[in-house]
Amino acid sequence: MNIFKYLLSIVTILLILYLSTSCERDDICAEGTPTTPLLIVKFIDSDTGTEIKAPTELQVKAVDIETPFALTEVTDSILIPLKTNELITNYEFTINSNFENDSIPQNTDIVSFQYTPEQEYVSSACGFRVNYKGLTISPPEAGEDGSWIRSITVQRENVTDEATAHVFIFH
Repeated sequence: MNIFKYLLSIVTILLILYLSTSCERDDICAEGTPTTPLLIVKFIDSDTGTEIKAPTELQVKAVDIETPFALTEVTDSILIPLKTNELITNYEFTINSNFENDSIPQNTDIVSFQYTPEQEYVSSACGFRVNYKGLTISPPEAGEDGSWIRSITVQRENVTDEATAHVFIFH
């Protein structure tokens, strides 16, 4: 009977040690852990070249997706995702998108973002995040309604965080 109590004590101690050491600190992804960054697009007045100018009734949607992004009121910039498994993401930028106002026609330009996605290991709990290197932009394709985007400049070629704008759109 003493041997049984002795073995039971050893098994209990080993089980407690196993359970207390099997869960590591990085098994939970911390809230402030960096994730795949979004592309920050800032809108600038093409006449001044420096002043912020929000586009009127802006709507942004990926070319191959029907539903546009839900944007809050655009003041100076927007955050949009890039595709993590492709080298190009195409977006339709539409101004005057309010369907209730027929006096001002919609105007859509297509912008193509090219980049090289690079995976970065974060932790076992968070997995991988994708950074985008070598961001370039093709000149915007004007729709049948003309072009509302005057020019686009890349401010930061590597999209690794959401600290400052990556792209300026002049309109």
